[in-house]
Amino acid sequence: MDALQISELRFRRLFESAQDGILLLNAETGIIEEINPYLVKLLGYTHEQIVGKALWDIGPFRDVPQARQAFVELQRVGYIRYEHLPLQTASGTLVDVEFVSNRYDCGDIAVIQCNVRDITDRVHTEQALRTSLEQSIQAIALTLELRDPYTAGHQRRVSLLAVELAQALNLSAEQTDGLRLAASIHDLGKISIPAEILVKPAALTPLEMQMIQEHPAKGHEIIKHIVFPWPIAEIILQHHERIDGSGYPHGLRGEEILLEARILAVADSVEAMASHRPYRASMGLTYAINELKRLRGIAYDAHVVDACVRILSDPTYTLPQ
Repeated sequence: MDALQISELRFRRLFESAQDGILLLNAETGIIEEINPYLVKLLGYTHEQIVGKALWDIGPFRDVPQARQAFVELQRVGYIRYEHLPLQTASGTLVDVEFVSNRYDCGDIAVIQCNVRDITDRVHTEQALRTSLEQSIQAIALTLELRDPYTAGHQRRVSLLAVELAQALNLSAEQTDGLRLAASIHDLGKISIPAEILVKPAALTPLEMQMIQEHPAKGHEIIKHIVFPWPIAEIILQHHERIDGSGYPHGLRGEEILLEARILAVADSVEAMASHRPYRASMGLTYAINELKRLRGIAYDAHVVDACVRILSDPTYTLPQ
């Protein structure tokens, strides 16, 4: 047996025993030339039902335009990757996979190798962890609201408005989720402030105001060691920073402030101005809009203000209750 035969035999053994799925495509036509046993078993189709067909003509690839576009991209750049791609098995169930393809040119022969890894269990674990984190955050939010009846619902209303702003500004779903959760506990640090100061129906003394201004840092301190997939602790820390550097606790300026924190700052301010407080009546939406315009680009991010003014100026709009 010569060296080439030995090499081919080794490849065949690796191909057939691999615990990831492997597809070999004709680089010119997209026709599937070979599929390994692991992927046959994962998808539930027979070897004969898959080999000889185009990538987009077999059942697992439900999104035909996506499969065609992926092949065109593969021909153009030689590499493509999907971190989450739903494949449909012969029985109709969905399998979440990581899909990586590379084009290899060997002289006159060009082949595309597609590696398919089943990540369904990992996705389910991540979803369960995400749900647990969200439930923990909501429990914290409820605890804070029970402690301070005057601002009960404040964080929830701020969160709802912040999400509307995020959507108007075309933030990704992932960024929006992080902002929603950070907004729902953005006043976490107020748990360190005596209740009589929080509900005081009169102007605060300088010392009391200093204690209030410590709440972003206190909130950050409480959750900074919790590992979230979003920068929640930093958003909380920065939500009272201002574009011109006049905010607290660190006097950050402009884009030194996370975009999510800049959005939260506007949502928090609007809700505070438009809601009743122990020491004053609601100032109303008109007042809030005028303040946003006055402080646009000074205290508040100009793009966030513009989005918020558009939302609030709609005659049919009402703030979340």
